[in-house]
Parts: sequence; structure tokens; C-alpha cells
Amino acid sequence: MNSKTKRTNNQVNSVMKVQEQREMVEKANRILSEMKSFTWRDLETQGKFNKNDKLSFISDDMLILGCDIGSETHYVRAIDTRGRELSRKALAFDNNAEGFQKAHDWAVQLAAANDKKQIVLGLEPTGHYWFCLAAWMVSNGISVVQVNPYAVKQTKELEDNSQQKDDRKDPKLIANLVKEDFIYW
Repeated sequence: MNSKTKRTNNQVNSVMKVQEQREMVEKANRILSEMKSFTWRDLETQGKFNKNDKLSFISDDMLILGCDIGSETHYVRAIDTRGRELSRKALAFDNNAEGFQKAHDWAVQLAAANDKKQIVLGLEPTGHYWFCLAAWMVSNGISVVQVNPYAVKQTKELEDNSQQKDDRKDPKLIANLVKEDFIYW
């Protein structure tokens, strides 16, 4: 192949990459405009939830995030409703507005890349550190549910036959518990 052909191929590849990036940005903007967040108060009927309401909350077009809460740093991972991991590794983000925005942007990009229309964040309520994150996410279009800490502790061994706490393992476990409906409101 001569240099002129290589240059032409590189230009074509560059144009295709730019078009793909534009399509991803358009998808992400569409997802942002259509996202709806719910809290437990929005979903409850007469102060109670029945099993069918919880089961119908998680849908196939939903990206499920699991978040391990820390005092200064949170870790989040993403799965789909079939349990396939959509994030290569856990995303670490700070417990402040910039960190929340980083996690939000990351989740929206994953949703766009995997054709998901809604996002739900499952978290294990640890102390008071989760309050700001939950309020920020709900106000920015991401539904938030809580996973019982006892359920997390009991199922920890299923993942890798170890009871050890790992900030990078726990988010995936929490996301799977959301998928399997071990949530409370």
C-alpha cells in the first residue's frame, strides 16, 4: 500500500470515528432528556409496596448501578438486567458535587453505549454518607434504591467464596442485589 492510500484510509477512519462520536453524544443527550427519577415516595401506594410493584420497577431498558458508599470515596459498577457487567472496572468518585457529576456522566455514557433509557442506582446505606449522593442523583434524573446491608453481608461469599470486604467487589454485588429485587424503599 502506498502512502497516498494509507493517508486516504486514515482520513476515512477519522471521519467515521467523528460520526460515531456524534451519534453517541446525540444518544446521550436523548437519554438525558427522557430520564425520569423515582424515589420510594413516588412509587409507594398507600404507604406500602407489593412484590409486583418492585418487580415491575426494574425493566430491560434499565442500566443498573451498584455503589459502595465510603466517607470520602464511593465506588460504582454497572450491569444490565441479565447480570452482564457493562463496566470494565469500578469507577471511583469523590463524595462531592464534582464526583457525583463524574459518576452521572459515566453512567449516561454507558447507558448510551448499551441502548439503555433509564438508570437506577442501588446503594448500601452506610451511615449518613449516602444522603447527599442519593439526593443529587434523584435531582439529576437517576432513580435511587437501597439494598439491605444484611443482604450484602450474607451474599458476599457467593461472588468469590470470601467474606473479605473489597470496595471494588461490593458495587457489583450491590448491583446484582438490585437486579434480583433485594431492595427496600
